[in-house]
Amino acid sequence: MLDGKTSLSIKRAVFLQEWAYLDGNLDYDEYCTGIDTVATFLRNFITANGLDQYKTAGNYALFEYFSRPYSGNGHKPFTYDYEDFGGTDDFTKLFVTKAMRTHSGQCRSLPVYYKILAEAIGAEAYIAFAPQHLFIRHRDEMEPNKWVNVELTTQSLSREISYIENFGITDAAIRNKVYLNPLTDKETIAYLLSELATGYLRKYENYDDFTWLCANKSIEHYPQNITALHQKGNIINIRLMEYLAYNGRVYDDYARLLDDKWKENFELVKELGWTEMSDEVYEKLLQDTENAMRTDGMDETKINSEIEKAR
Repeated sequence: MLDGKTSLSIKRAVFLQEWAYLDGNLDYDEYCTGIDTVATFLRNFITANGLDQYKTAGNYALFEYFSRPYSGNGHKPFTYDYEDFGGTDDFTKLFVTKAMRTHSGQCRSLPVYYKILAEAIGAEAYIAFAPQHLFIRHRDEMEPNKWVNVELTTQSLSREISYIENFGITDAAIRNKVYLNPLTDKETIAYLLSELATGYLRKYENYDDFTWLCANKSIEHYPQNITALHQKGNIINIRLMEYLAYNGRVYDDYARLLDDKWKENFELVKELGWTEMSDEVYEKLLQDTENAMRTDGMDETKINSEIEKAR
């Protein structure tokens, strides 16, 4: 897709990423049927409610589908899955196919599923990032230069300033389109390619030529992809450590070349405005999650276990 050999498809790219991690044990026809069924419901919802005249009709229908009970979602709105919400123990907790099956997910699976459905019905929607977080952006109905931020984890619309303050986003990261930037479809697929590498690393724990290929191809089409840049830096560092071990820890010209490449990559990440999320910001996010768990009536023992796991 990224090389232009076949058409861009977020739906197909997401499937391939998850299919690979599951060793091919995922049925594409069944996956497509699920998406097509929901797309039909969304189109009918738009027509039945007289929304065809609005540019954001698809976005309204999608928000309703995710947040309120209808026949199209089996009268089961989507909820936040607090159990292993970071995919620490089970990487498939982050999968779109898991969200489709259970109607529960988190800040990765829910917005990506929204994007797939938007693609299916021709609605305008974009993936955007905050630190360790994804959300949806689309243009406002009345003011095309204004963005609407759809927060599916809380089933609400969020102000841009709330992301900046809550996640500690720097001006440089916004200016360089690291965070809050609506991704094009090609950039979204490049991001998914870096997630394919993430799944590979989780499965095989090996920074090899495959992860290098994924990271470089992703950066080629989405230069601000912090995930891919970190992967590239880790691969260079591991190659340096392996070479030094092989070479009797002699810091020769090749070792210096690898070290320079690592430093160049690290400086690029800093120039883009990326910074490590502060302990204070992360603790606040965990506290908000903890409070939401209590509001949803989750058992205290389970709350403590999930929060400790996230730390």
